[in-house]
Amino acid sequence: MINYFGMLLGIWLTLVCAMPASICFGDVLFVHDYHSDEYLMGKMESELRVGYTPRAMLVDKQTHYTGSWMKRFFGEIKTQRDTTHFLLEKRQIREIDWYKNKILILPFENILHVRMLQPNNAMTEGAAEIINARYEVADPMFTITVAPETKTVGGYPCRYIEAGLRLETRDLKKNAASITLIRQNLWVSDAVPGADQYDDFHRHLAETLGLEAERLGQLNFLLRYWQGPLDPIRESLIQIKGYPVQNDFSVQAQYVKNTNTPTPDVISKMIKKERMTLSDAKVIETLDESRFAAVGPFSEMILK
Repeated sequence: MINYFGMLLGIWLTLVCAMPASICFGDVLFVHDYHSDEYLMGKMESELRVGYTPRAMLVDKQTHYTGSWMKRFFGEIKTQRDTTHFLLEKRQIREIDWYKNKILILPFENILHVRMLQPNNAMTEGAAEIINARYEVADPMFTITVAPETKTVGGYPCRYIEAGLRLETRDLKKNAASITLIRQNLWVSDAVPGADQYDDFHRHLAETLGLEAERLGQLNFLLRYWQGPLDPIRESLIQIKGYPVQNDFSVQAQYVKNTNTPTPDVISKMIKKERMTLSDAKVIETLDESRFAAVGPFSEMILK
C-alpha cells in the first residue's frame, strides 16, 4: 500500500474515494516506520499513520529529512507533514497544506479531471519514425516468487514475497542501453489486527472501479511500473494475502555502453531505496480523528 506516497499515493488514494462504504468491522489504525534514501533528496525518516473508519480513510505522514545535503542546505533537519482525508459521506478528498494554512478540497465528481491529468507526449509521424529507428524497447521482464514457508517478522507469522521488474531501452546508434531495475521484497501476514478490514477495503475498491485488485494491493509499489496484463503472474499474486509487515522497495538505474562487445561497460546508480515497517496495528472502537485534523485558521479551496 502506502512514495507508499508521492505520485503512487496520490493516484491510489484518489481512486479509493470512489468506493462505497465497506462492511463495518470497527475502526483500525496502522502505524509504520518509514525510511527512504533517494538520489536527490538523501535520507528521510517518517512516521506514517493510516486510519480506517466505515466512512473515511485518514492518512498522516510526518517526515524528517536527515540527509547531510538537506541539513547543510537548510541549516537543520527539515521536517514536512502530509495529511489527506478521504470522506465518503461528504464525497470529497481533503488535503491539508500545513505550510500555507489551506485545505484543498477535491469533490468526488471532479476526480475524473485529476485522473485525466496525464502528460501529452504525442509526437509527429516524422519524429516517431526517427525515434523508432534509433531506439528499441525490450520486452519487460517480470519475476515473482512466493515462499512456501512462513517466518516470524515483527511478531507476526509472515509469508515472504520477492518480486522484480526489468525495463530496458536500447540505443541502436550508440550501442548502449538504459536499464531500470525495480525490486520489491515484502513480508505479509493475515494475523495482523485489522487485516480483514484492509482486505475488505481493497476488495470493494476493485469491484467498484472494475480494476484488478492486485494492482492496488500489496505489490502496488512495483506494479505501478508494469503496464502489461497480470495473467502470467496472477496465480502467484493470488497467494499474497494479509497486511504488509515489512516492505522493501528499490529502483536502480543502469547505463550500459558498448553492448556490442563481450565486455560492455555498466554504470549503476541507486535511485531510491525504501523500507516501511509496521510498528503498530490495532482495531479500536472509535478512531481518534483529532490526530489527523487541522487546528487553527485554515482557509478552504475547492479544486475544480
